[in-house]
Amino acid sequence: MVLRLLIGEAPMRRMHLLNVLVAILLVAGLLVPSAATALSSTTIKLWIGNASMSVNGVQKPIDAQGTKPVIVAGRTLVPIRAVIEAFGGSTVWESSTRKVTVTLGKNSLDLWIGKSQASLNGIALAIDAANSAVVPVITNGRTMLPLRFVAESLGIGVQYDATTRMITLMLAPQGPPAPPPGVSWIISTMDSTGDVGKHTSIAVDANGKVHISYIDLTNGKLKYMTNVTGSWVTWIVDSAGDYDTGIAVDANGKCHIVYDGTGGDLKYATNATTASGVSSIVEGGAWSGLMGGDSIALDSYGKAHISYFRASDLDLKYATNGSGTWSTSILKIGGMPAYSASIGMDSDNNIHISYYDDALPDSIKYVTNMSGSWVVTTIATIGMAAGWKTSLAVDSNNKIHISYYDSTNDALKYASNASGIWQTETVDKSSGGVWDASLAVDKANGNQVHMVYSSNSGFKYATKSAGTWQISTIDESWTGRYNSIAIGSSSIHVSYYDGYNLNLKYATKPLL
Repeated sequence: MVLRLLIGEAPMRRMHLLNVLVAILLVAGLLVPSAATALSSTTIKLWIGNASMSVNGVQKPIDAQGTKPVIVAGRTLVPIRAVIEAFGGSTVWESSTRKVTVTLGKNSLDLWIGKSQASLNGIALAIDAANSAVVPVITNGRTMLPLRFVAESLGIGVQYDATTRMITLMLAPQGPPAPPPGVSWIISTMDSTGDVGKHTSIAVDANGKVHISYIDLTNGKLKYMTNVTGSWVTWIVDSAGDYDTGIAVDANGKCHIVYDGTGGDLKYATNATTASGVSSIVEGGAWSGLMGGDSIALDSYGKAHISYFRASDLDLKYATNGSGTWSTSILKIGGMPAYSASIGMDSDNNIHISYYDDALPDSIKYVTNMSGSWVVTTIATIGMAAGWKTSLAVDSNNKIHISYYDSTNDALKYASNASGIWQTETVDKSSGGVWDASLAVDKANGNQVHMVYSSNSGFKYATKSAGTWQISTIDESWTGRYNSIAIGSSSIHVSYYDGYNLNLKYATKPLL
């Protein structure tokens, strides 16, 4: 899956922040507690076994002693002083305790030579719980600290190129401040390095941390961004096509992503088993992204369940690794395509999938295995080529909520069986050009339904209050495509694509 932790890029549009951020946290990134001190005008690169470093493109010795980054006990150690000082930070050596204190911005990190414990802002941390041999060392009179631990502790992104053995450290941008009660959407540009942000998917873990998957079209990569460390960090996961991604987070806060790799393979990536992550092929040559709807849900055991469309056979399919290996089954055989499937899992581990069936008469359909076998229900008949982009959520009562686009009437529609029977209603018929709607349910607060969608009159948010859909604008009309919404314990979180600036954006607001 990934080897490269990329810039959690600072909200600066259209700039190669990569370099900027990259810098701040470099190898020294480990020191780079500076994730809080956004000195994003500096870029530093180092190479394993090389005594020189690049600071903003200028090559210079790391120090007069010829100190080089090294790999010890399977972990990269880097010389701290030269790197941190290049960022404008400082290091203090206390010989009596053999402690080095690295300070950059508001963060202070204490490490002790030969010890596997550290302290970040007064909080004790294990450097590597799985390998106690990973400790700070002194080489040629220079302090060498474990890169991965320092970087991840301080929210610093690290990019490693295994071919050239080059390390590029980047300062992850600070996330937007938590919006105070009563304040509207807080919007941030999260990635602006090229054409980025398409096919985004968002999830929130039990600790309120945000996880986002999306496509970097410029470089043909799947990226994953999260603020689990307190600052935003971005990983390059894998090479990927210009197709849907889907993300889900398990009970341990680990991410699971479905996407289309190069060559049309349907792929799955997760960091649940290793910190650097692994990827696998679910089904080769599926070309599922051609019809949209790569969607993923997790059961109570953390196993993945995926709905997708196999373009070569025009089949709607379902895949799971519940048995330990991937198995697939066909839900709809051939004929006309089944577009834009969306999957959800209820508390009994039953599967629920919505999709647009292009076979006459065109319809929105729902399929579930609650009875022990797959049963299909037609939710709405909407006319030829009239439906697209279904989004499904399961509430705390195991009832189903679906949003979909009715292009015949240019309207955003909503369907639910919460009353015991399927009922549909119009959410928005006035904004025009409604597209790409995503839906989420606040299970902790009465199963309140929340939607976001793009339209000719702006990127919109809708929720139902006192029996009426309340609609407001989040962002401009050229934004909002490829959106996704997730509900945390106290906030709404939205990721989406800015089609004018070609950026990934993130919006959040408190739940009322």
